Amino acid sequence: MSTAQLRREIKKAVDQLPPARLASLADYVDFLNRPPLSQRLKAAEKAIASGKGVNWRKVRTDV
Repeated sequence: MSTAQLRREIKKAVDQLPPARLASLADYVDFLNRPPLSQRLKAAEKAIASGKGVNWRKVRTDV
């Protein structure tokens, strides 16, 4: 099945969903569109190295 055909099938399935399920589907699509974990970790490590962020001890005083 080509990419175009697959997209058409997905669009048909989405059009048949009840409105109550669309929010859940939107959340899942957002999840799928996130960058890979390795890319997010590199960005976080870069931010920490540049001094951005908050020390967890300042956020969690009960630990």
